[in-house]
Amino acid sequence: MSIQRTATVVLVLAAAPAAAPAVAETGFYVRTDLGVNAAPGLQLATADNDRPSRCDGFVNPQYALLPGCTDPNRSIDAVDRWTSDFGSASGLFAGAAVGYRFSPRLRLELEYAHRQAAYDERSNIVAPNGTAYVDIFGPEIPRAEERVGTAAAHHGFLNLLVDFPNESRATPYVGAGAGVAWMRLDYTSYWARAIDPATIATAAGLPNEEEVRRNLAGTVTLAQATLRDRLSGYQILAGVGIGLSDRLTLDVSARFVRFSRLEDGDGYVRLRSHVSNLRADGSEPVEYRTGTDDTGFMALSAGLRYDF
Repeated sequence: MSIQRTATVVLVLAAAPAAAPAVAETGFYVRTDLGVNAAPGLQLATADNDRPSRCDGFVNPQYALLPGCTDPNRSIDAVDRWTSDFGSASGLFAGAAVGYRFSPRLRLELEYAHRQAAYDERSNIVAPNGTAYVDIFGPEIPRAEERVGTAAAHHGFLNLLVDFPNESRATPYVGAGAGVAWMRLDYTSYWARAIDPATIATAAGLPNEEEVRRNLAGTVTLAQATLRDRLSGYQILAGVGIGLSDRLTLDVSARFVRFSRLEDGDGYVRLRSHVSNLRADGSEPVEYRTGTDDTGFMALSAGLRYDF
């Protein structure tokens, strides 16, 4: 065969469309995923059942003489509320699924996935009026900030997917799922008062003003915890399966995931540099609750699907 004829045959074969692998009619399959996820900006909203500093028995031994310091309304959110804002984050996404194909178009699968997103960011704590506490209290409170570290979650979803078979190797699909997530978020809250007692304006006008100034100066309030919660949610999926053989498929997908609110809380590690209660006898413990509605994310992933 001449070189010219050989070249012609090669070109014709290269131009011809590849035969699409056979699509399984029914049966079980397994699938893996590996990719990246991107989470949007996050806002934490926090409240506690603390009293004003002048009502703290460790700070002001004469608290009982002040109006409101023994009021029974100490529910969370009765006095203190604040927010803090953080930017977006990204990280790894990985998963696996076991599914069953009912027809060339319809399949149902049970999916597990894990993701991490590293925020690693600090933010000023903001009062309900939109002003940072360091600006409201001036030199008395030079630091009032929160930090979030890594967000991570284990997800479980039941997905329904619809394939669109055609003559090519590429089979688009769409799907939706409902499920739960066990999510955690590294959290720190830090408030610091100035060391100089002269800056402690909170004590102004009290009968024992100088004593309260000295007791408050240089104190810190610290919360440090891993917030944990179980969330419910849904996801929307779209992707394409590229047939590699009769049983093996390269699966490329994108998803949008949305979960319910994350919320958790605890006592402070230190409250104005003492234990997390207001009285020396251990009564009136102080606890905070913090959470976020920003629990969704988007992910892009690729993996292999094997049909039995």
